[in-house]
Amino acid sequence: ERELEEMFDKVDGARREENTADALMNAEKDGEEGLDADEEDNDQPQSAAAVKKSVLSVSSGDRIMEAVEMADKESKEIASYRKLQEERGGDDRRAPNPMLFGMEPPGYVLWILRSVKPVDLEQSLLVLPLNHVERLMHYLIINLKRHKGVELCAKASVFLIKAHQAQIVANRTMMTPLRELQNLVRKRTTEIRDTIGFNLAAMRMVARIADEKKNDRLNYEEKSMKDIWGEL
Repeated sequence: ERELEEMFDKVDGARREENTADALMNAEKDGEEGLDADEEDNDQPQSAAAVKKSVLSVSSGDRIMEAVEMADKESKEIASYRKLQEERGGDDRRAPNPMLFGMEPPGYVLWILRSVKPVDLEQSLLVLPLNHVERLMHYLIINLKRHKGVELCAKASVFLIKAHQAQIVANRTMMTPLRELQNLVRKRTTEIRDTIGFNLAAMRMVARIADEKKNDRLNYEEKSMKDIWGEL
């Protein structure tokens, strides 16, 4: 089924390229026949913006895929190094990888996700193949467990599940990670909501106390000297 979908996508892409080429040729012919320069100026920025946006989305998707692959490779090397050191009885701490800027694999994946513009995030995630989606969700779960990038991880995980719902549900190996991801997203978002509510309540209380003190100070200034001595 996936192969058929890829074939259909290739056919649609080829047809779109042919239609685009025909449209460009017709536009050039019309321009030679005497199109106004204003209409050409109005068309060029729109097409350039669309091409630029699609290129940026694809490049961001490639960066995410590369980050997931590098994180997987680093995780395997760390696991093998620790196993070897346990057999030898040495220190299992491994030197940071400079290719990952000294970060751990989950932290590096989160850093790459944060480097993608919010407007291009969804389009970049759509470029990922299913196997990279599974590995990305694995790192999202780890970051949620560590309370890192909760908002971004929750947003990315919800969008991935919506975009690849049929494929993810059909894959039985994803059932356990999905349940864990569901519980983590609910727990972390509830914690953030409670924290925000607590901070808002504290700010309202501080504002109320400040207004009361301000009113007391104004009332004190309005009192006459006779009233002040009379209260003593």
